[in-house]
Amino acid sequence: MQFRQSIFLAIVCAAASAALAGDPSASAALAGTPAAVQKAILARVGDGKLGDIDKLSENGEIVYDVGLTAKDGQDRDFMVAEDGTLLSTEVTLAETPAAVQKSIQTLVKTGEVESIDKSLDDSEITYDIGLTTKEGLEKGFTLGEEGTLLSMEVSVAEMPAAAQKTVQTQVADGSVKSINKIFDADGITYDIETSAKGGREKAFAVAEDGKLVSQRVSLRETPPAVRRTIKERLGEGKLLRIDHSLIEENGVMPYEVQGRKDGKPFDFSVGPKGKFLGMDN
Repeated sequence: MQFRQSIFLAIVCAAASAALAGDPSASAALAGTPAAVQKAILARVGDGKLGDIDKLSENGEIVYDVGLTAKDGQDRDFMVAEDGTLLSTEVTLAETPAAVQKSIQTLVKTGEVESIDKSLDDSEITYDIGLTTKEGLEKGFTLGEEGTLLSMEVSVAEMPAAAQKTVQTQVADGSVKSINKIFDADGITYDIETSAKGGREKAFAVAEDGKLVSQRVSLRETPPAVRRTIKERLGEGKLLRIDHSLIEENGVMPYEVQGRKDGKPFDFSVGPKGKFLGMDN
């Protein structure tokens, strides 16, 4: 066992030396990340050159945004979770499916595409498109593999009046951080992230008619029975977010849980009394 570990460490060190050639700052940044993150980064960099590593907080989760210069000279970014899970990787237009390319080319008519990230942290692969509009505004869009528009960033002014009123009530003396317009089979909703004066973040979803659809809650804000079920189901996995639905589904208002287990999405629903309602596809 000790012999195998020595071989593994030697391989990792060799890979690190190649990836970090002549760049002590990159070496120091890599050394400051968890072991699982280091392993994922080195595997991804391969025979390329490692760039900057930025530690970020996204939706309450620590992630690492990593810069890479590939062997062909192209600069690519990718994102890794603390457990080493590859969350997303930057791609070119040609590397996306034909249907996605067609949708992106339609978006180009409204501005210039700045980045395309292939998101792997869901049950289905999606593509996050960063775009600068002709007016100079930065906007984000998310496309499914079939080119379907799943969501887009909007401003408060672009929401229906009834939805705007609900947002203003919920935000109170805080501020809106982001609004994503979600296109779903059941209708359009707006996913809103806000920040209160004290720094506390608040998230909720609103329908076009202004009805509050769901609210983000922490694990400690759930009933004890719900908390137990979530912990039992996730085990050693990572809890990412909990949304308490304010619309009845089969007679209950469920808690929608998003998590990650064994490097894969692990999403499920729990009833208000702790009943497991099933996995989400």
